[in-house]
Amino acid sequence: MPPNEPWLLRSVEVGTDLVDCRIAEGRVVDVAAGLDPLPGEGVVDGAGGALLPGLADHHVHVLAMAAARASIDLAGATDLDHAPAPEGSGWLRVVGAGSELTRHDIDRHWGDRPVRVQHRSGALWTLSTAAVEVLAKGLAETERESGQLWRADRRLGHLLAEVDDGLDAHLADVGRDLAARGVTHLTDATPDLDARGLERIVSAVPQHVLSMAESGGGPRKIVLPDHTAIDFDEFRATVRACHGQGRPVAVHAVTATALAVAIAAFDEVGTLSGDRIEHAAICEDAAAERLAELGLTVVTQPTVFARHGAKFRQESAPAERPALWRHAGLLARGIRVVVSSDAPYGDPDPARTLHACATRPDEGVRADVVLESYLLEPNRLEAAVRTVAPGAEASLCLLEVPIRHALAAVETGGSLGVRATFISGKCVYARDFKSL
Repeated sequence: MPPNEPWLLRSVEVGTDLVDCRIAEGRVVDVAAGLDPLPGEGVVDGAGGALLPGLADHHVHVLAMAAARASIDLAGATDLDHAPAPEGSGWLRVVGAGSELTRHDIDRHWGDRPVRVQHRSGALWTLSTAAVEVLAKGLAETERESGQLWRADRRLGHLLAEVDDGLDAHLADVGRDLAARGVTHLTDATPDLDARGLERIVSAVPQHVLSMAESGGGPRKIVLPDHTAIDFDEFRATVRACHGQGRPVAVHAVTATALAVAIAAFDEVGTLSGDRIEHAAICEDAAAERLAELGLTVVTQPTVFARHGAKFRQESAPAERPALWRHAGLLARGIRVVVSSDAPYGDPDPARTLHACATRPDEGVRADVVLESYLLEPNRLEAAVRTVAPGAEASLCLLEVPIRHALAAVETGGSLGVRATFISGKCVYARDFKSL
């Protein structure tokens, strides 16, 4: 079935009503019962399935998602003896090395293939000899000799952008997989994503992409460090400068100290509609009360805690454990809490986030409440949820069943059952989709 509009989706659930929905020129044109097909329309029987606004993930790292698909994880191994050696001659990305490798170590295992290996600390990338030769113009002499690049993520990213590292194909796969899960909007939270990186993403994925980088159009991402001293004056000045431009900020705060610093800065500078706290990973009652008073939104990542909660608890002081990655407790204090994935660190499937929230023994939140996060406008989290109504953008998600059945399936570990996804009127994913 051709992907192009116009469309007539018949017998779909919108809210509590069973109606037909007409899509044309990238917009919802009509929502009513008994609409007659027009010449040239693709007509689909929705069979009573829910028709939702397309789902929005409000905190992801798209390039990292693509890179993760192309990566080999050494899981802390100190040598390469048992590392896989996949066929092919293109770039290979390896993470999780447990020792500081040189290019000669890599050459012995992967031969003359261009390879980059990241130490598990994240501070070191080591290039194979073939990779050094490709990137030589951008490397210092000592780096060419050892293959080691210390604390050079951004520079390495720029160097790789000049060569075909195979990432574009993986970006396209990311976009397709997200479309199959009903995701139509992405907010990329990578703070140093440059214009070239954003263009690379936008060219490869069908989703709408909002960037929080300095040159992006979303709230400005500011990272408060987890393990080093925070320069309060510099942070406060950055917040004030962004507000002066009419731009809200998104503050990464994982520690209790970072959250306290963020609150102190907002106390002095004031808040702007759209200001948000990313993670609020440790949020005690006193801090929660201040967030509520300031009107700040918390953007949390339930599957990050589902994956790593045991580790977080083990590494936290006993007094901090009840404050880890809170959700229900923040809602109860009147804080607007918005869920996201933080993929690839969390699970990009919205169904897994809904399940993690609904089944958490403490801080649990019903799936229907959590779903509303996905229906928010990415650049207006404080506004009402998007709806399927005449004039709305036709970025939509059609489910196989009514919403109550889909949410019941998710709460027991199933999928949302996405049948089709439209972005600006174009069908970008369809399953068992036949025109009448």
